[in-house]
Amino acid sequence: MRNKLDQVDFNILNILAENAQTPYTDVAKKLIVSPGTVHMRMRKMREMGLITGATLSLNYAKMGWKMTIFLGIFLSEISMFKKVMEQLNDIEEVVKIHHVTGKYDIFIKMHARDSFHYKQVYQDDILGIAGIRGIESFISIEENLERHIQFVELEE
Repeated sequence: MRNKLDQVDFNILNILAENAQTPYTDVAKKLIVSPGTVHMRMRKMREMGLITGATLSLNYAKMGWKMTIFLGIFLSEISMFKKVMEQLNDIEEVVKIHHVTGKYDIFIKMHARDSFHYKQVYQDDILGIAGIRGIESFISIEENLERHIQFVELEE
């Protein structure tokens, strides 16, 4: 059982995926288990590398960051991948970086306060990265869903 998940583990993950700040005692009450069980299961899942942290879901627009932009990046050479990723990682406004298959080599998500801020980051920071051959930009006009997968125990 040390390296295997069961339905209690999946139920704990489902509750905490909804709100990572839910106290373990509340999780235990919902699942009708002891708080110690929740603590032990969470420790096990951290040790397995399944849980790597907890994050807040932020409404960037309400904090004055009104633009969410996705960029599809073409590399001049695939061997530049790691260097480009490292430099993108240094740009504060970039919040997700994916190495992808298909049309693009890298796909990123970033936030900006407004179009002027986006232009500054795009022109000064991103376009200056050696190894980028081209970029296609996609401006999000509305986000309608952000969620985690509902976990169920898988049959073996």
